[in-house]
Amino acid sequence: MAVRTVTEPASVGINRQKMVFETLQLLTPFDLPRERKVRIGQSGDGSYVLVDRLNESQPVMSFGVGPSVQFEAHLASLGHEIFLFDHTVEKLPEMHQRFRWFREGVEGRSVPQQHLFTLEEHLTRLPKDCNTAILKMDVEGSEWNVFSETSAEVLRRFEQITFELHDLSRIEQPEFSAMARRLLSKLNSIFTLCHVHANNFNRVRVLADCFPITDSLELTYIRSDLVSRTSSRTIYPTEMDKPNFYQFPDLMLWFFPFMPGSDAIKFTTAS
Repeated sequence: MAVRTVTEPASVGINRQKMVFETLQLLTPFDLPRERKVRIGQSGDGSYVLVDRLNESQPVMSFGVGPSVQFEAHLASLGHEIFLFDHTVEKLPEMHQRFRWFREGVEGRSVPQQHLFTLEEHLTRLPKDCNTAILKMDVEGSEWNVFSETSAEVLRRFEQITFELHDLSRIEQPEFSAMARRLLSKLNSIFTLCHVHANNFNRVRVLADCFPITDSLELTYIRSDLVSRTSSRTIYPTEMDKPNFYQFPDLMLWFFPFMPGSDAIKFTTAS
């Protein structure tokens, strides 16, 4: 049997556990008893779950296209005008009459020479009085900078936000964890997290010796002023969810902060 060597005081390990706990707690999902959810797009990578409050008058801003536009095409077929952004591809894999394509990316701060602009700058393409837009984002880690630098006032212009959150294993690093708490606290002050799904291309890691987490999560938020929420009784993944990569089984989120009752868990240590 392998023997583990302890190289730090117990208080250091406990503080690290508390830090990770407080960051993960901000990713606790809630149920929406008066709403139903719908999967947008086909099975596999590139589809997301939204709350079924969709209205064709809602514009959709989609950042990070990659090889699939099934999410965007599905919403376009429902009558939504779709604004698509990706500076890393030369053209869309398919076109639709309701697509508006821009070979530009999104970042926390603009870098025009690299065709990167802030979310607020991209929003100038929508009417100023529009506050029902849908935001979808899969930008391979840049979402941390984008949401960190975007004001709450700008974020309130979106009714729903669905995106992939990457690099979650980094929340064991104090500086990154502090940034993550600020970002997630800002989102939670406006929105309710109502759906979570793990990207099964990644494996589950254990942080601070006790908290399992997958490196990438697909998250759906809806503005809290539009819904009533209750503590989650949902086991993730749901019947609605599908593996991103069909070659691998889906990842079970049967642990804190995704399991039912997570919103009531407190961090305690032995006295």
